[in-house]
Amino acid sequence: MTPEVFAAGGVTLDCVVEADGTVHLDRLGGNAVHAVAGARLFAAPAGIVGRVPEDFPAPVRAAIAGEGLDTRGLASVPGTRASPEWFFNRADGRREDHLHADSAEFASFAGGASRLDARARESWIAHLRASATGRTGFAAFRAAHPVRVADVPDAYWHARGVHLGANAMAETLDLARAAKARDLVVTLDPGFRASEYDAAYLDAVLATVDAFLPSDKELAALRPGVPALVALAELAARGGAIVALKRGAAGAWAIGADGALRASPGLQVAARDPVGAGDSFCGAFLTALVEGAGLDIALRRGVVAGACAVESTGALALLSVAPATRDTRFAKTSVEVRST
Repeated sequence: MTPEVFAAGGVTLDCVVEADGTVHLDRLGGNAVHAVAGARLFAAPAGIVGRVPEDFPAPVRAAIAGEGLDTRGLASVPGTRASPEWFFNRADGRREDHLHADSAEFASFAGGASRLDARARESWIAHLRASATGRTGFAAFRAAHPVRVADVPDAYWHARGVHLGANAMAETLDLARAAKARDLVVTLDPGFRASEYDAAYLDAVLATVDAFLPSDKELAALRPGVPALVALAELAARGGAIVALKRGAAGAWAIGADGALRASPGLQVAARDPVGAGDSFCGAFLTALVEGAGLDIALRRGVVAGACAVESTGALALLSVAPATRDTRFAKTSVEVRST
């Protein structure tokens, strides 16, 4: 069966510490996985294209397929390994990341604790920082093994759309151009690569993709010192792409072909973990574009997916959201159209 949409990018294992100290080990993550989870929230059959280390746990891979996601595009790289990335969420909304360690090391350090008090949390963070040199985490693995056009299964090119998560820049543009040559709808999130985009690369991206989906932080990296609304309008004017700004709990803005600003407020939910919320937004946003449902519906779906994603940890948790919950929340969303 051909997926209706697929996502290309990172497939990782994450360890998440909530603001209250609750620890979640070896949760499936990565921008590609969160994006397809967002797509599946709106019933789109979805596939994943990504590269994983040889020691990627077989049960985790089986769990992905067990949720009905197409894993033919998930390839192991022989002779490689990677440690999970740790995410520490703070009560004030800040997050510390880019720290890596296996769950076995944590068990040895903390005695298998499922919750860390403030002192134990800071002690573990300090340990990770002090021992960071020489660790091979998923960030380093992704940098060394980017997703390429050759990694896309032939069957996936018959899909209707693709979302591209942050990846090596040359390979990202190659994937976008290959998808457009096959008439797929293409959305792209610059992610952590945003600060590397120069003017020529940004223009090439905006001329190729159907929608460009930065976050507040990424837009600031793309247009330093420029107010968000001004930067959004400038990007929309540079190419034919929709430019949508993911604003977290504040919702999302977008400017489409008509040049008008569309604003969709966020939904109020009990947030536990923001990791992957923006990627989930992207996958849901894509489903509306491939269906021809329009930008307003795309924004509203994205807001719903992002809100559902922050309520739990790990990408697969989003797949358990009941359709009734999804539909009730969608009904609460709205879009206001303003002049720019």
